[in-house]
Amino acid sequence: MMKSRILFYMEQSPPMHGVTYINKILFDNLKDESKYSFYNINYNLHANEVGNISVKKVFHNLKIIFGAWKCFFIFYPDKIYTPLSATFYGIFRDFLMNIPAIIFRRKIILHLHGFTYYKMYQTSKAYKLLFTLISKNSELVVLCKEQKIKTLDIMSRNSEILSNCLRKDCDHGFKVKNEKIQICYISNISRQKGVFELVKAVQLYGDGIKLVVAGNFLSDKSDFFNLISGSENISYLGFADEQLKNRILQDSDIFCLPSKLEEGSPVSIVEAMSYGMPIIASDKGCIKEMIRGTGYVLPNNYKVTDICIALQCVMDNYKDFSRKASEEYKSGYSRKKFLKNFESIIQG
Repeated sequence: MMKSRILFYMEQSPPMHGVTYINKILFDNLKDESKYSFYNINYNLHANEVGNISVKKVFHNLKIIFGAWKCFFIFYPDKIYTPLSATFYGIFRDFLMNIPAIIFRRKIILHLHGFTYYKMYQTSKAYKLLFTLISKNSELVVLCKEQKIKTLDIMSRNSEILSNCLRKDCDHGFKVKNEKIQICYISNISRQKGVFELVKAVQLYGDGIKLVVAGNFLSDKSDFFNLISGSENISYLGFADEQLKNRILQDSDIFCLPSKLEEGSPVSIVEAMSYGMPIIASDKGCIKEMIRGTGYVLPNNYKVTDICIALQCVMDNYKDFSRKASEEYKSGYSRKKFLKNFESIIQG
């Protein structure tokens, strides 16, 4: 059977975040196939203008939209693949960009990276209308079973599940914990990411453990440094590039992501599992489904003491959690499986 010609509208890094990380994997592995064509829709090229309305940004966006139309008529695809935006202005751009596909009745494959869509769908009539228009002849792709259920419940739409993966498969097996347990947090830093509660839990737990924090600050930088001052077992290492991140993961025993924000399927958790690390994380997005059997899911509205309980639970069951983390990574999050499932979805 002849395979479909598919045009990819997707943002390429920089900036690097969860969506562009996955986009890069798709681009690097599929770019040489003639049945696929890629168009970069990097709306946030001017980082200093993100979130602001300006003439320069409007013209930049219009240029990308018209460029997408041009690519459509040159390549003339059977289908379009694009990650869906979770803001009103974002989905409005998505709608404009996909007008040729809508007019010529091309199937649009919409990838929903996360859980913020549902609040917008329920609270914004304009967003709901644009979603209905753009998804009339579409297939939805989600990150996990929990999101599939939520999409059916709220949007009355079925969807296909595609779990995230890493750019390179790197199974490190299960871990043997260090004599002094090292916890690591590798993500953006703010109060809403839960890192302040994590620091307080480590301080409360005592000198028997240590904490390594790495990432860029979204806010609360001075408050964070005031909080960790005087704690010799807590260190901040700055932004973690690939080399530093790998070293931290190699040297650490437990990965913690106690975020209070809406999360999707964090790649950082997949990375930690590839190192056989038990996980402590909040019950957000796909996280409970991802780490089942590999660690501890924090309760909603958790307190500092809940993180201490989680730490003790993980240390008491370290060997089993580590082995399960390694097994989960190999069975559910390999790049080979991701690419096979992706092509099955878009060519189905």
